Amino acid sequence: MVKKVVEFRTLLNYALLFTLSFSLSCAAATSTVTVVDQNNKPVSNAVVAFLPVPNELNTSPSVTATTHQETAKHAATGSIQSDGEQVAIMDQVDKQFLPRVIAIQKGQRVKFPNSDDIRHHVYSFSPTKPFEIKLYKGSNVDPVLFDKAGIGTLGCNIHDGMVGHIYVSDGEITSVSDSNGIASFDQLVPESVIVWHKDLSIDGSLKVKVMLEESDSTSIASVKLVRRAPPTKKRTFGASRFGG
Repeated sequence: MVKKVVEFRTLLNYALLFTLSFSLSCAAATSTVTVVDQNNKPVSNAVVAFLPVPNELNTSPSVTATTHQETAKHAATGSIQSDGEQVAIMDQVDKQFLPRVIAIQKGQRVKFPNSDDIRHHVYSFSPTKPFEIKLYKGSNVDPVLFDKAGIGTLGCNIHDGMVGHIYVSDGEITSVSDSNGIASFDQLVPESVIVWHKDLSIDGSLKVKVMLEESDSTSIASVKLVRRAPPTKKRTFGASRFGG
């Protein structure tokens, strides 16, 4: 009789351990959304966003950004701590912004280090945050505060091919899709999401609501991209707006 009781308690302990392990694995599981275009090709650098459900309103929305290897110390979060604040990173590498797209929260600051050996002159004419900063190799420039929700398009006044985008959300949970079109979240994703990509419209401002399609291991967000016409004239800081 004693032996049977011991065996029962052992089985009960195993059952409890299994239940706990399963619960923890579910809690740690991530949800993914794969963004594809009209040709079913993965879309990278798309922002997938949704508002938190009511019981998650007290949690901090996640901000996903990936940085260059030269800023590897920030790569785990895509940001750095500054006086208790999460400062996002958008580097300058090989005459390109890296990452080319980041998603941040309204009221967050972005630092623009220059990992190139050449000078950059970063600017934005976007109503979300007009600004300009001159970046030299190794220069330490204060982060830029983005205090208005919207899409910020960035360029370099010296290198025409440099284009970056900053998605500034107002309380949304956001993730930027990787080279496989996958946006990852540490929580469940609702049936519909908001998707932004620079090629959803000619001016790059359009955000669309997408109903997700369920697949075996991910949710699919299908969007239709447009082909951009090449710019006819480059705006520079010779514009009267900036005293030129």
